[in-house]
Amino acid sequence: MRITVPFLLLSAYLSVYSGAAGAALGGAPTDFGVKDSGRQVRVLAADNSRSNFRVNESTLSSGTVVREYVAAASGTVFAVSWTGPIMPDLQEVLGKHVATLNAETSKKPRAGNSQVSINRPDIVIQSGGHMRAFEGRAWVASEFPSGFTADDIQ
Repeated sequence: MRITVPFLLLSAYLSVYSGAAGAALGGAPTDFGVKDSGRQVRVLAADNSRSNFRVNESTLSSGTVVREYVAAASGTVFAVSWTGPIMPDLQEVLGKHVATLNAETSKKPRAGNSQVSINRPDIVIQSGGHMRAFEGRAWVASEFPSGFTADDIQ
């Protein structure tokens, strides 16, 4: 049986952080500063025709970049993406939706599976990669601002 390291790391990571509380996807933007003093944040300028959302980009001390797509009207994060050498704290990034990720990944065989793709009406989560090159994104389509699509998540 071949078990890939990225999936084992993802499973172990989820087990460690699934009990933590915090806001993220579906809540307020995340404050990574509590756990990551090397965090750098910048707000990417929103396209004038789409001023109904903003993108908060955080570069963690690990080099991983996390983007949070925030609805201007509610201040709620409706989508997130990440890319970098180390997985971010998925509890912080996914918030209450990490329970869905845990439940879905526990149903799948672990051998040779380093990609996760969950497509449910309430949440979409896509994650994959390998050591030093992880990436993923997640969104709640029902929360998208007018004119926004999943293709806009980078």
